[in-house]
Amino acid sequence: MSFQNKKYKYELAKVSDGEEISNLLEKTAFKGDISLIYSRRPNAVLSINKDCAASAVVIGKEVDTGRIKGVGVCQIYRMLVNDKYENIAYLGGFRIDNDSCLNIVEAYKILENFIKENNVKYTFTTILEDNIYAQKMLTKKRKIMPYYLKTADFTVNIFAKNLKYNTKYTVEKIKEQEKQKLIDFINFYSKDKTFFPEINDLDNFYALKDNEDNILACGNLWEQTDYKQLIIKKYSLKYKILKTVFNPVLNFFSYPKFPNENEIIKYETLSYVLYRDEEILADFIKQMSNKIKYDFFVYGNTKELKEIKPPIKYRSFVYLVDWDKNINIKDFNNIYMECALL
Repeated sequence: MSFQNKKYKYELAKVSDGEEISNLLEKTAFKGDISLIYSRRPNAVLSINKDCAASAVVIGKEVDTGRIKGVGVCQIYRMLVNDKYENIAYLGGFRIDNDSCLNIVEAYKILENFIKENNVKYTFTTILEDNIYAQKMLTKKRKIMPYYLKTADFTVNIFAKNLKYNTKYTVEKIKEQEKQKLIDFINFYSKDKTFFPEINDLDNFYALKDNEDNILACGNLWEQTDYKQLIIKKYSLKYKILKTVFNPVLNFFSYPKFPNENEIIKYETLSYVLYRDEEILADFIKQMSNKIKYDFFVYGNTKELKEIKPPIKYRSFVYLVDWDKNINIKDFNNIYMECALL
């Protein structure tokens, strides 16, 4: 399906468009003390398809030149809603080239059709706290656009490796004979979490256990840098000074070592995390920091961390995208966001 006006044509991307889309994604850096680029090298279409059940990538092309000037992404996952796995859609990756003026309503029509064809129960998205323009533009209620309903805060926490810990519990990789116990733990602690993703592979899971071998927390370390990358575009003056002068001693203060500008960041995401209580979560994070391969790892959460404070973090807002304008936001109290799937 495609829509066309005099200057732009809107259609679903093909794999052959993937490299051009990757280049467009890298034209926009997210502002802050650490200016970040979200990249999907080498082919954005293949990258977007990697972790989801189905996806649609909408592109806006110049009719005269055939160049891609805008992109929007929808990925469908199997996620929990009221203790049942449903098709849940995530909207993201919206970019428009600075010299273009596309009509996002046409792109939304294509995405809405895709969502309805795939029997999606709910759609959500995230917008960075600093992206005031997108918040104002998308949350303004219009008849021709879906409503954006804020439902949660979401924080990406960046932790250094080899954090110190003092505990009576131990973290170990799950053994084959322990998988059923892990499944039972996941089922119990995820049942009230809206949008907790379906898990199909337990091989790389770790568990925090007590001396009676009871599981107290679980999660896995997920590296995705072969198809999804973070790149430091620019540091603020403050962070340039920190990087230049203090990098050798940052580890002493539990800061990760800062990568160079324009360098792909090697990191892992602590994913599918479930835990008994906040103190247990802090213990689990500290011990997992001693399992990682790189200088730091990330963990995303929708509840404020009280027992452990990350040295670096950035916050987004979670919105339900209400296509039919009939969602009761009060029904969504315990949102789970999986950082590795955003």
